[in-house]
Amino acid sequence: MNWKDKLLFVASCVDTNDEIQDDFYLKKTGAKSDFISNLKIEYPFVTKDYIEFLELTDGADIAQCRFLEKSNFYSVSNSYNDIYAKETWMPFGYEAGGDPLLLHRSGKIALGNSKANKDTFVFLADDFSKFISEVIMGQKYASLFRVDVQHYNNFYKNELEDDPWLAFLFKNEWLKIN
Repeated sequence: MNWKDKLLFVASCVDTNDEIQDDFYLKKTGAKSDFISNLKIEYPFVTKDYIEFLELTDGADIAQCRFLEKSNFYSVSNSYNDIYAKETWMPFGYEAGGDPLLLHRSGKIALGNSKANKDTFVFLADDFSKFISEVIMGQKYASLFRVDVQHYNNFYKNELEDDPWLAFLFKNEWLKIN
């Protein structure tokens, strides 16, 4: 399943699955074209898949991550610009601990460090599509918690019972536990 299909599938399950209601929210409308046009001017490296996401929803909360919407995009993203240069990075959200989710000018997605005074980061995915499909909704979910790949299985085994989102991913076979 691609990232859009996964998003739409989860959206269709939210009303009937109480366990994931706290972990999944999409705004019902997409971002307005003027916001998207301004974003393309301000961040010329913004990717097509991220624009498609904005056209689908103007803001979201998915699995410990808040995706910025028009009403808070500039205030939140500007707060990270002291550390993450605007010419190189576009903050598009943040995880539950406040660390920024960043689009690099290469198209890669990174997790920054909000407590650092220099641009400390770890790449999570090669592009936005893979970030949604493989990290937020897939096998690399543990990377959001800065877990090394060799420790994913232990993380999943330890967290499965207490993390409804992780259980949902496992139940739908979007991630496997060995």
